[in-house]
Amino acid sequence: MKKYFWISALVLVGLLTMVGCEEEAQTADDHYGQDHSHHEVITIFEVIDRRAEEVTAYVHGDHWHGNLPEIPEGENISLGAYIEEDDEEVLLDGDHHALGVTLADGAEEGIVNFDLHGDHVHIIGEQEGETMVVFQFIHDGDVEYVTPPLEVKVK
Repeated sequence: MKKYFWISALVLVGLLTMVGCEEEAQTADDHYGQDHSHHEVITIFEVIDRRAEEVTAYVHGDHWHGNLPEIPEGENISLGAYIEEDDEEVLLDGDHHALGVTLADGAEEGIVNFDLHGDHVHIIGEQEGETMVVFQFIHDGDVEYVTPPLEVKVK
């Protein structure tokens, strides 16, 4: 009877080992068949007023802290950005990585215009008023990240 018990125990251990190995092999096979492209995560997005050389606003989750400087009508503000992707600083070189800005969906048109320079942007005050803009992180020509809308005022 003892002999039968040990044989049964060995068979059970063998079966469990095989099932475990088969499951691991299946998981590994499934893993290799999957799409391995991953999207980087923007962990820091700060807008820098290039005249004052300081952060004027930064994204916090789904909203902003701070604001953009008011723009005198007919003039512009020059803005750069400090961006981290997966906790690593991104160098805005204008080719591989660039900064963009555009009107937010539904924003009032005609208040501002934009000059994009790759490593920085100019927001030009066309006429007095308020509107909303979004900044973009552009990677190899594709918009990879869009900020929440941020108010801009022209006086």
